[in-house]
Amino acid sequence: MSVVNNSKSISELKELLAKEKFFIDNSIQYPGAPSEEIRLLCQQVIDAIITALIEIPKEGLSKAQFWSLLEQGAMFYQRLDSEEMDRGLTYMENIMDIYGIESSDGRLNIWRYGFDPKQSTNKSINTAQ
Repeated sequence: MSVVNNSKSISELKELLAKEKFFIDNSIQYPGAPSEEIRLLCQQVIDAIITALIEIPKEGLSKAQFWSLLEQGAMFYQRLDSEEMDRGLTYMENIMDIYGIESSDGRLNIWRYGFDPKQSTNKSINTAQ
């Protein structure tokens, strides 16, 4: 997979970049950042990712480069409240949608929870005596 821009992706990325982020969003039950300072920091991180994607070379990014860019943002959000991490990952899902990427192959779950619940094996405990 290679992530390559076209006029549609550039337009959608610029539209996402222009939005103010990390405000209350009841549609996803996000309460908003706890302070304006944190909101601005969180927005700067996702905006830096979007800007980097807008500016990718004509030949595009490899799959590894794309995920590395998103992971850098996720590592920042891990230092904050879980609500900001969740909201940051939602913006990353928006970016994936722009590029038509249907799955993170567990990356978002690993960044959020430290593991991919889809990969864990849940063995039932036999409580019958």
